Amino acid sequence: MLTANLKILGIVIVICAFCYGNAARYRKVGDLALVMDLIEHQYVDESKSEDLYNAAMKGMVDSLDPYSGFVPPSSIVSFRSVLEQEFGGLGVSLDGPPRRDRFTVVSALFDSPAYRAGIKPGDVILEVDGQKVNGLQFEQLTSKLRGKEGTKVQLLLQRANDSEPFTVDVTRDIIEVESVLGDQRKEDGSWDYRLAVDPSIAYLRIELFGEKTHEELKKAIEGLGNISGLIIDLRDNSGGLLESAITICDYFLDEGVVVETKGRQKADRETFFAKPGVLVPKDVPVAVLVNQNSASASEIMAACLQDNCRAKVVGMRTFGKGSVQNVIPLDGGRAALRLTTAYYFPPSGKMIHRRKDAKDEDSWGVMPDPGCEIDIDASGLEALIDRLRKRSDPTNYVVPENLESSPDVRDPTLSADPQLKKALELLQSSKTAA
Repeated sequence: MLTANLKILGIVIVICAFCYGNAARYRKVGDLALVMDLIEHQYVDESKSEDLYNAAMKGMVDSLDPYSGFVPPSSIVSFRSVLEQEFGGLGVSLDGPPRRDRFTVVSALFDSPAYRAGIKPGDVILEVDGQKVNGLQFEQLTSKLRGKEGTKVQLLLQRANDSEPFTVDVTRDIIEVESVLGDQRKEDGSWDYRLAVDPSIAYLRIELFGEKTHEELKKAIEGLGNISGLIIDLRDNSGGLLESAITICDYFLDEGVVVETKGRQKADRETFFAKPGVLVPKDVPVAVLVNQNSASASEIMAACLQDNCRAKVVGMRTFGKGSVQNVIPLDGGRAALRLTTAYYFPPSGKMIHRRKDAKDEDSWGVMPDPGCEIDIDASGLEALIDRLRKRSDPTNYVVPENLESSPDVRDPTLSADPQLKKALELLQSSKTAA
């Protein structure tokens, strides 16, 4: 009888402790609801409950780390469209403050509404539907440009060397975002994935790791045929889907660790291995280009291929974002919580994530291979951006005729990209040695 009573007492204690913990938590939730109600009904200026809810959610999540975040209903469509690689819009790539003083068109996607309307790289956006854009945040401007397919937007643009600005009406369409680019765009709008300076070497620039990226890359590689080397450009690629990066790494490996994730929960601790079979033959040397803006999934791919001795990494030390975010739907899918749940580690086990107090001499990010670190200063960056912009314009396509000439003759723009030039030299030396 005594044993039975002790068991019952133990169960009661556990239940009471559980209820006490929940009660403490619910008291805080109740206080939060009370404060929102007080502000909504008694604050001197009128406040909407939805605005207060969004502010409370944002405040909680922003206190965690820079990569966790609350995505409110006003931003959920654009948030999804980035990874889904499809949205209603104009098809322009923009740059703006702080790198540029004004919002400037970097490129117009081939055969997009912007391209068909005659918008050119270098055009500066002054107004959208009669509203001045000066003072807007980047996200605010892109939100104004995006919209339902078939709707129109009027832009006031300033073109270099034109004395007066001009207006252009553009009809929005469904834009399918390319995530895999080549060396230069052909006259028909497709990409040439072989370097003009050396057509035996392929060049694939991955802009982001979206839902369709691995299929785009697979199609591009399968269409190459025989090559003597491959350059993967991950510069300025801020990441994307972990699954996409893992799938792409598997194109180059038939065994070994791709990446490992470690979190508080057992479900967030997992090791991903390469599967047998490769898309890129083992005897094809690979170089991966990275810079200080290569982050997250880009760092996973660069570190994986480097640690498995499958590629040389060229360029600059990467950003140092080694954390994994889960996207949790809220409010019936109208909003979302982006929550950091784990850190990822490359095959070497090194810490890629750069913590708040990390110093330059600490171990973080992905370092280029010895002898492959090539820095680019501000003026060099401008020249590089200009090169990439021009090579994405099909009207500038040049078919290299004399392959016996010097590289600078076959591609005069190559000097503007010393990192690409270094990767090319590495692969050419591997070809000579073989």
